[in-house]
Amino acid sequence: MKEVDWSLGMQLSRSYHSFKRAATKRMDVHGLTPEQLSVLSELHKQEGVSQKQLALVTERDQTTVGKILDKLVKKGFVMRTSDPRDRRAFILLTTKEGVHVLELLEPTLDALQEQAFQGLTKAEIEQFIRTLETIHKNVT
Repeated sequence: MKEVDWSLGMQLSRSYHSFKRAATKRMDVHGLTPEQLSVLSELHKQEGVSQKQLALVTERDQTTVGKILDKLVKKGFVMRTSDPRDRRAFILLTTKEGVHVLELLEPTLDALQEQAFQGLTKAEIEQFIRTLETIHKNVT
């Protein structure tokens, strides 16, 4: 029997890359990458935020978020509009097309998550998520 690799980094990396590969296949049909989807999804939850705020929420640097937003704007999923409180700044909004693509992907990605959690009880899943949150807090 193969020995289990107890290295946290290795297990997180393997799981992340496997999940990301499977998610990418499902998103590709809609012209989105996992990175673009995560930014679009967070923006939709917090309409009207700045690029800086969105970078903080998604834990990415502003330059990276800016590049992702440029692609989402080009695809028609996001729009930038002037911030009425600061003419030099922009606020970000999800377009109808952006909301539509999120709605199309939701059942597909929910099914992928169910597949990933197959064989685990609800209690095990909840504990796993709490454990990941603790690990995240411990290393940030």
